[in-house]
Amino acid sequence: MEALAELRGVTDAVTYGELATLRRKLWADEDDAYRWFGQYLPAAPEQRHEIEAEFEANVRHVIDSGGPLGQWCAKLRELIAPVMPLERLLATCPALEHPVISPNVAAWRVLARFGGVFEVDHGWAAVPDLATAVATTREAIGGLAESLTATAPAETLAAHGFRLTDDELVRWLWHCGYRATEPELHQPRRSLHRAFDRMSAGKRTTRGPTATDSVAELLAASGTPLHLDEILRRLERRYSRGPLYNRLNADARFVRVAPSTFALASWNVEPYSGPGGSSTENAVRLIEAEGRPLHLDEIRARLDKAITREGLRNALNATSKLVRVAPSTYTVRRSD
Repeated sequence: MEALAELRGVTDAVTYGELATLRRKLWADEDDAYRWFGQYLPAAPEQRHEIEAEFEANVRHVIDSGGPLGQWCAKLRELIAPVMPLERLLATCPALEHPVISPNVAAWRVLARFGGVFEVDHGWAAVPDLATAVATTREAIGGLAESLTATAPAETLAAHGFRLTDDELVRWLWHCGYRATEPELHQPRRSLHRAFDRMSAGKRTTRGPTATDSVAELLAASGTPLHLDEILRRLERRYSRGPLYNRLNADARFVRVAPSTFALASWNVEPYSGPGGSSTENAVRLIEAEGRPLHLDEIRARLDKAITREGLRNALNATSKLVRVAPSTYTVRRSD
């Protein structure tokens, strides 16, 4: 394929040392899969940025030159816009999975990460980028309420250029923060349900959404359970790992589906029942086994995992499973 040959003209010149730097961006969607390449990276950030910038300039130059690669990229943009599942894109255009940097760097990674042809994130390919596709979707759904007559969401989205199957639309809407079934896509509607409950204006502080609100929005956008480390990496603000872990375990909107991995409770995913557990869950088990209220210090002394006194206090005060019956003394809350 001539387009791939043009791309290989650039990528064949990449050295192993440069590849170590480029992989940080090429494999950005693989959740630290190439963390070990860090030992080969140039020490100075300026050197890494220079390598990435030079490679990106070379890739974009050959795309913009109007040759076979540029023509192919134009067809890819037309095919994808505004959004398409990455799996369908790769099935439709298998050449995108052809390695252009040995041993296994596929063409789509170079075109998406350094060519600016499309963006790939959360399993979706989007033109020009995912944020624009999400904004277009929200604009379309918001327009349902302004229409003179109720309109089927699928019809509205098709008018905005979306060419997704019903199953893909359901998944895409969930990514955008909406909940819909396939039948609802074709029923005249004025709105769609939000995929998660937002905090009411009366409870929202002037400092913005809480950490757990942000996690709920992140999970709704992702559409899949996420490990705590991945949650912390994606949040815009920095949070301490231990306190956030305890707050997620104490919030009824979330369910732990694997060690340190959380999903939205509204997804009805089976909770994790393996060994371990949060400090809150272990405190509940200790109190239930003892059959009496326990003091904070007694609970902390009997936990298997180390936790600061203040961290445990915050976790126990945050959960709805426990109630304080005396200073720093807790028992299990009983349902009436």
